[in-house]
Amino acid sequence: MDLEKAKLDIKETKKGYAVNLIFETGRSLTVSDMKLQDDKLHGRDVEVYREKGQVKKILHDGKPLYDKTASIGTTASIGKTPQNNPLNTPRVDRNQRRPSTEGYLDEAFAPYNFVPLNDRVVPAEKIPEFDIYHNDRYTGYIDLEIETKTPLYIRDTLNPKEMKEKAENERQIKDGKTREVYVNPDFFSPGDIVRIPGSSLRGMIRTMVEIVSWGKFGFFDDKRLYYRGLADMSSLRKEYQQHMSSFDINRRKTTYKMSAGYLYKEGLRYYIEPAVGFHPIPKKKAREYLRERYQTFTFHKVEDGYIVISGDMQNKKHDWLIKGPNKDAMRINVLPADIQDYKNDSGRHKDVPNLLKLASEGKVPCFYIRYRDKAGQERVSFGHTAIFRLAYEKTIGDHIPGQLKDERVNDIANAIFGNEKDHASRVFFEDALWEGRKEDVLMGEVVPKILSTPKPTTFQHYLEQREDNLKDHPKNLAHYNSANPIRGYKLYWHRDASDWITDDKEQIMRQISQYTKINPVKPGVTFKGRIRFENLSEVELGALLFALDLPSGCCHKLGMGKPLGLGSINIKPTLFISDRTARYSSLTAEWEDLRSTDLNPYKKTFEDYILRNINDNTKQGLWQTDRLKELKAMLDFQNKPDNEKTRYMEIERLVNGKKTNEYKTRLVLKRPTLIKGN
Repeated sequence: MDLEKAKLDIKETKKGYAVNLIFETGRSLTVSDMKLQDDKLHGRDVEVYREKGQVKKILHDGKPLYDKTASIGTTASIGKTPQNNPLNTPRVDRNQRRPSTEGYLDEAFAPYNFVPLNDRVVPAEKIPEFDIYHNDRYTGYIDLEIETKTPLYIRDTLNPKEMKEKAENERQIKDGKTREVYVNPDFFSPGDIVRIPGSSLRGMIRTMVEIVSWGKFGFFDDKRLYYRGLADMSSLRKEYQQHMSSFDINRRKTTYKMSAGYLYKEGLRYYIEPAVGFHPIPKKKAREYLRERYQTFTFHKVEDGYIVISGDMQNKKHDWLIKGPNKDAMRINVLPADIQDYKNDSGRHKDVPNLLKLASEGKVPCFYIRYRDKAGQERVSFGHTAIFRLAYEKTIGDHIPGQLKDERVNDIANAIFGNEKDHASRVFFEDALWEGRKEDVLMGEVVPKILSTPKPTTFQHYLEQREDNLKDHPKNLAHYNSANPIRGYKLYWHRDASDWITDDKEQIMRQISQYTKINPVKPGVTFKGRIRFENLSEVELGALLFALDLPSGCCHKLGMGKPLGLGSINIKPTLFISDRTARYSSLTAEWEDLRSTDLNPYKKTFEDYILRNINDNTKQGLWQTDRLKELKAMLDFQNKPDNEKTRYMEIERLVNGKKTNEYKTRLVLKRPTLIKGN
């Protein structure tokens, strides 16, 4: 049973004693059917158990004061224990009544899912010298035959004429003459030859090698995310309120932990000058004072400071007055990292004022909170209203286990593909070409449905939620100030690409800036490409082939529109090994000494190497390990889940005739192998 801490707030009324609960967050809740004889326990600490927001039990010093869990309608008076008290009789834990899906309360949907992180990094073999060909290593190439299983789209680059048109279009948008964004719908086709760029193939295969070889988590944006959990149903609400305010039950007063001041720019640096003070003013008073000037997200100069208007929202009670600058206070140095964090906050609404832009023109009122990061350095979060978006204290990188980002360890992916610091790549990806006419393979210009943006701020999907986090869902969910690691490598499901084009012209015109035009390649088109490699060990060559040559029925994903079902491709690799001794012992030999070879021995050598290093003695093959079972479920094109199971959830979706916000209860994603259809 998960209990919340609160204090009893007891008041005498004409009808007896009214009981309120004041929770740690400062929020109060009336228990209307709790009968009391006096107010002796006013201010006492209690523990409260709630279901769906309703108070079911109140405990003081471990003894029940109020209990409605035994039977509907049961109430208790202080000092009396009701019959059939569940504290004295066994009761079925409601968490045990969940379906057999590892404790997940319900199904969350998304076009993506995660391959779990590895618990260790398998080290690479020694990297060879680059100035000679080694007899114990392999040089050659891999021919690729790439078939599109669903439409494929990779946007073309702009030529000089198109770049000029784009610049002119952007000027018109800035001047308010158009809303339509310039879009080049062509498929990638330099020289008018339709092709898949080698760089796209390289990135896709490198990620696959990282996953299957137990590599380091190679590429991530180590930024600090923002949140505002004022009305959230999950643990985020308590987290946010604890940082922003506290409530003193005896004084019946809320103490705000944020401060107010004035942000400004001096040279290349930003500073905050603290204000003399700030306080809320009733919304009605602010509206009467400002009249027609009462607008959304604005600042209004008044005699003793600024009135800050955060918008005319439903149930809103007050706005804020920030008094003038405190000339005796020391200004606060805002670190460049804090400025960059503010710029990186993609969740901030486009209509709210950009404080950095305003601060470059003069002093602008703001609210802020100071805190110390894990290194002990003082940081600042700031925003335009008192209930502003707050930066998490931890970055994304803080949720990646240390061994998966240890620069001292060289993994197989890094050994093969190289890096900027230590050594060059030993694999080279050429463009994969379509060898026919451009007109024969393109579908023609179409407008795809708007792609929702998957955001890491959806922590119930992107962070690992353990058993304790799922109890009393969603109040215990792990967020980005927790210690839980990320879920793993994000991949997109294969989908039936049958409903990805929009033909709602009115909707397109209303949201024209959010739509785009594309001209994708049809399904069933075959491209031919090549990967050249030099001095790869048998393990390294096996890793590359293992990532290319997937199990029967499995496909890779490439290009744009993956959430809509675009980009499913099937790759058939053919290996050619060069006999370097024969080649350089004859003046007439060039590539005729290349021989086509079986892929399986190299793949088997790689599998054995990984299994040995992760201490897996089952010898059932790498695809039978728990992690790669999840990967295989994501790659399985032949047995992909129904589209309904891999769609984005919606903020407003009709369920039984009612609009439902599917994100509200923060449902947790099941792992791929538990998604129905696998």
